[in-house]
Amino acid sequence: MNRLLTPSEHLMWLLACDRPINVVLSATIRGAISVNQITEALGWIQHRHPILGTRIIINQQQQPQLVSEGVPTIPLRVIERQDEEHWCQEISAQLLSPFCWSEEPLARVVLLHSPDVSELLVTYHHIADGLSGAYLMRDIWCEITKSGSYREPLPEIPPIDQLLPPVIGDGQKNAVDFDWGVEVDSTIQLDEAFHERFHVLHWYFSPEETNKLVARCRLEQTTVHGALCACFLLSLAVETSSSKETHLKCLSPFNLRNYLTIAVGENFGEYIARVVTSHSLNQQTQFWDLARQVKHQINQAVVDKTIYEGGSKAKSFLNTKPDKIKVRQYAKNITSSDIAITNLGRLEIPVHQGGLELEKLYFTVTGFRHQPIIVAIATTAGKMCVTFRYQESLIPSVSAQRINLKAVDKLRQAVE
Repeated sequence: MNRLLTPSEHLMWLLACDRPINVVLSATIRGAISVNQITEALGWIQHRHPILGTRIIINQQQQPQLVSEGVPTIPLRVIERQDEEHWCQEISAQLLSPFCWSEEPLARVVLLHSPDVSELLVTYHHIADGLSGAYLMRDIWCEITKSGSYREPLPEIPPIDQLLPPVIGDGQKNAVDFDWGVEVDSTIQLDEAFHERFHVLHWYFSPEETNKLVARCRLEQTTVHGALCACFLLSLAVETSSSKETHLKCLSPFNLRNYLTIAVGENFGEYIARVVTSHSLNQQTQFWDLARQVKHQINQAVVDKTIYEGGSKAKSFLNTKPDKIKVRQYAKNITSSDIAITNLGRLEIPVHQGGLELEKLYFTVTGFRHQPIIVAIATTAGKMCVTFRYQESLIPSVSAQRINLKAVDKLRQAVE
């Protein structure tokens, strides 16, 4: 592979040069697993996914590009597992640990190892989406437990800016008219000396609870994602507002894989749009009405084709040669919300294989500087695993824990 970063990739790379923006998945594995098994699996998987065999260089035109030459193997670090919560501490560290993108591949692996149970953590640069990580984790898991399952190399496909529907072509003519000369928010500063801390809370629904949730969502003519947004928005409203009505925004990454001009399948890359929904909540707001409202607003973004605007807006913005402050401002503009909720949905991963069990699969993302809370959901074998990642500098731990607990309670009450 040898190509320039797409505008969206370029923007994420710029932001990550300022502060890491990573995605991390953690799989809890029951049974004895060897380091050699993982090392061999990583070799095959790096060969399977084209981007995992690349690094980023700055070319003679001072543009970042992906190249395949001189890329070492995916690094693996093995740590003795301490306890059941060790993976949460390691995830928090991985979220803010940068990649040496000019010398190393854009992914790394940590094994928290013990004889009976281990956590396998996969971290990668956010020029790929969460679903990419799910496919990657599945491929590693299956290579460990059923060798040869996913060895076939995936095709090197065109970058996403070449895969958007033709209707976007005319819209791009006006892309240069976007006004990015707005006054910069005075709160956005170059705070290099500032040390952030992330915390990760977690919980899960059993397969029985998950099935009940799915069935109730169908009955209420909404989605599981809508219900998850509703429970956290209602909880956040109670925690943050004492007024009769409060206005909240929720960011939902939207999977574009089925909306492009060619099938990208399970390729590793960033195939998402960022949809922000707006909600006015008061004491009369009903859970399922709010869940349907979330679904409707996301569907409307599809109808209005705003899900395709990210690339053209990023291209127009990058043409202004922005400095670091303006890059932060841009990120804040396109993702401004009170909470972000990303849901990978039901993942087809065999959880019992090769004498091992994939007991739980959690994931989370670093996100942008201004995002206090990110909720991330992945479901395997009917078990819905949820992480609640918050920035201690933006929300007190006591408040974050209350919001999380209230949201779980609201979701369970809504399903009953």
